Amino acid sequence: MKKPRVITGILITIVYIAVVISALYVHPVFFDVFIFLLSVGGAYEIAKALSGIFSKPIIIIDLIAIVLGFGAFWFSQYYFKTYASGMTGYFISLAVMTIVTVIVTASSKVYVKGNAISTIFVMLYPCALLMFSLGLNYFVDFSYGKVMTTPFRSAGIAMMFIVPAFTDMFAYLVGSKLKGKKLAPNISPNKTISGAIGGLFGGMLGASVVLLLTYLAETFSVNLFGFAMLTEHWSTTIVNFLVLGLIGSVFDQIGDLVASFIKRRAGIKDFSNLLPGHGGILDRVDGFIFCGVFFYLYFAVMILL
Repeated sequence: MKKPRVITGILITIVYIAVVISALYVHPVFFDVFIFLLSVGGAYEIAKALSGIFSKPIIIIDLIAIVLGFGAFWFSQYYFKTYASGMTGYFISLAVMTIVTVIVTASSKVYVKGNAISTIFVMLYPCALLMFSLGLNYFVDFSYGKVMTTPFRSAGIAMMFIVPAFTDMFAYLVGSKLKGKKLAPNISPNKTISGAIGGLFGGMLGASVVLLLTYLAETFSVNLFGFAMLTEHWSTTIVNFLVLGLIGSVFDQIGDLVASFIKRRAGIKDFSNLLPGHGGILDRVDGFIFCGVFFYLYFAVMILL
């Protein structure tokens, strides 16, 4: 079992690196496609898990909601060209599809209220949460007649992959070494408080890696993934990175617990067997999803201020 897990882990890492490099150096569409595929795969996995707990989600409506949502996001983003226009377009489409779901189930002789609830749940988790990650990809500047990448976009995309990875790694290493009191035994029996604390340090270390790359890019005046200072001063830039790493780690662990809770209620170990030794798509990106929400909101506040 260990060999397939290691091989799959290496392939996942290669995919992550390829997505980051392609998105930051080639074209943003590579990251868009990645998030779209996560949305479709995640919707199928969570719909299957919910079928064992509630009324079965209407997966065709969820798939239509994904396609319509991405379309509304892209149209709004490229037409209005503001930081929040894509997300605004998406949530309008989400509201429309929520109403459609209610109407379909209310007028149907096949579906019941439970089908509407589970269908809407899939729209929210993981689909709506993943859209915040997509929003990070469009923290760009249109002020000078062309699209200019901002440091928020580059740092956000990089840390979405690095912070969860370092959090999970350090949580496992510290937790397995120190053990101690369980963090949430009724949700995930293997997680310990010591592991959670180790994960917090791991998250800050992951953010520090991006900070170091930012320092090198600024010092030697090179284009290193588009990294640049988040503020005008190094002191506040350092503080922002450490806060992003610390709280990003908290969100990563919350995402992990949410996924564990759903799996425990559904009576399953993994969301699927798509990734040998690692489970399904949601098993790999459960923390990633919540980190994206936090990073997007954090940078959105920084832009507004």
